[in-house]
Amino acid sequence: MKPKTYVLEKEYAVDRKTAWQLLADNNRMNLYIGLFPVSFSPAKQDGVEVFYREAHAKVLGLVPISWQEFPFQWQENDSYTVERRYLTGPLKRYTLKVELFDSAQNGTRVKLTADFVPLNPLGYGAIWATGLPAVKKIMRYLDDYLASEATNVLEAPQRPKAVEINLLELDRLSALLAKSPVENHYVEQLHDYLVGKGDHDVAQIEPVNLARMWNTDLDETLRVLLYATKAGLLNLSWNVICPNCRVSKVEHSSLSQLEQAFHCDLCGVNYDANFDQFVELNFSVHPAIRKAYAEVYCIGGPMITPHVKAQQVIERGKTASFRIPQGEEALRFRVLQANDRVTVDKSAEATQLLYSDLGWSQDSVSNTGEVVIKNSSSADVVVALEHSDWNKQAVTAAKVTVMQEFRDLFSSEVLSPDQKIGIDHVTILFTDLKGSTLLYETIGDSSAYGQVRNHFDFLTGHIVKNSGSVVKTIGDAVMAVFHKPEDGLKAALAIQKNLQAFNDTANEELVLRLGVYSGAAIAVNSNDRLDYFGRTVNIAARIEGQGEGNDVVISRELLAHTSSVELLSAADVELEEFSAVLKGIEGAVDLVRIRLKENVLIEKHAG
Repeated sequence: MKPKTYVLEKEYAVDRKTAWQLLADNNRMNLYIGLFPVSFSPAKQDGVEVFYREAHAKVLGLVPISWQEFPFQWQENDSYTVERRYLTGPLKRYTLKVELFDSAQNGTRVKLTADFVPLNPLGYGAIWATGLPAVKKIMRYLDDYLASEATNVLEAPQRPKAVEINLLELDRLSALLAKSPVENHYVEQLHDYLVGKGDHDVAQIEPVNLARMWNTDLDETLRVLLYATKAGLLNLSWNVICPNCRVSKVEHSSLSQLEQAFHCDLCGVNYDANFDQFVELNFSVHPAIRKAYAEVYCIGGPMITPHVKAQQVIERGKTASFRIPQGEEALRFRVLQANDRVTVDKSAEATQLLYSDLGWSQDSVSNTGEVVIKNSSSADVVVALEHSDWNKQAVTAAKVTVMQEFRDLFSSEVLSPDQKIGIDHVTILFTDLKGSTLLYETIGDSSAYGQVRNHFDFLTGHIVKNSGSVVKTIGDAVMAVFHKPEDGLKAALAIQKNLQAFNDTANEELVLRLGVYSGAAIAVNSNDRLDYFGRTVNIAARIEGQGEGNDVVISRELLAHTSSVELLSAADVELEEFSAVLKGIEGAVDLVRIRLKENVLIEKHAG
């Protein structure tokens, strides 16, 4: 049958980046223009051709249809193409290409090219009835965005839909949330969000995007969402994400459901679960308030993997050209499924690459201009140009599980007893009272215990204020955890800085030793609480023991951390570098003792 090609062009008063973020977010756009939800199979491959996914849907919710959907090809902010080869229905093939061009006055000219290949005469009717109208609605999507006077793409237009909302229950639970330690305007904003947003936005509430929308701090937004979940307004879930393609692989309602390992069909690699790379937290409206479902319309669009700057299918024996974005760092080329990689390096001179069945011809390539890649392998491949250190704008398990609110509100949210989940980066703080044994002997158990409890409250206040949480108390010692090294160091310095004022107020003479160490650890279930074990925890405990009192002991590696340098340069401190042999740790460890100068002066005066 004769193909039908349609070309639509129009200029819009938006910049190319905005137009790209709207039109390349195919999951959201397809929902708005009225396409049908789709279920996708895992990746499949026929012989040496490029892989695809089988897609199944129902046209108008009634007529079953299925097709092979091949990988999107794109250059960020320029263009993308997607091809479908139909397995059922009156069409044989459909290809859509979206191109963006600069136009006058910082606007964008959008060009859509839609190619339809009918399978039989009924295919022409399908093109006119559903195919072409859907393409025209893509243009209308931008029209509606401009008409809405939205200020950013997070306010993209949403398809009007009658939804049933239990307002009585929403109001009741909002009033309950208002009794929590959150500001009232957040309660009102969340109420309006749950009522006014579309199904996709309330079924997948992303804390980072919500913080941007509310123009507030991410940690504060997280606190609101955690308290809202405890109040019954929201549910929380955990998504396991592939560290390469950054696509969610499976969703769990509890940490205890996490598995030790998972497989990514796109990358062809098995991974061990990891708290700070692979597990993210998501929220959704509670079904008692509103029944909403995040239906899937697309799983391969550019905005699903925004760290990928360009992606192309290169057939065997063919070449392809990639334009390297200027000003971008930490880029690499990666072959999907094979997972073979080449670093984009400013010191490299090569501008051509050869890919064969043995892998890449070299380890690095120039970061200037264009790079030409020839596929000499025996199969078609998909090559992505991506950020290698891209950190998905998501709240990871490593971040949220160190929040005191999470540990307090969801103490039952723990790993299963036999689970051990790795964390690449965690910061552990240990504190200990110097001379506590003498304290008990001098003033008696009851009075000493009261002082210890008061000092626990003092410590917890500064730990929480610096985005950490108390893992446990061990006698008169505290173990705390932080997501960022600088938060742990800030908490330790704040504790020592304010200890004298605490002593004056409480009429006490407590002296503290503190140790801070960062590194990898293992998260486990210990007595139905989330706990941490491993070398990092052991060293943190040991270096606290190197303290002399009124000081903070850290590793030399932590001192060299950029954030530590900035923090200590702004503080009035004395530094003493030394090495120590720590019990149970092989070899000497390079350490740094930090003393606040005001504490040093107090000690000299007292002496």
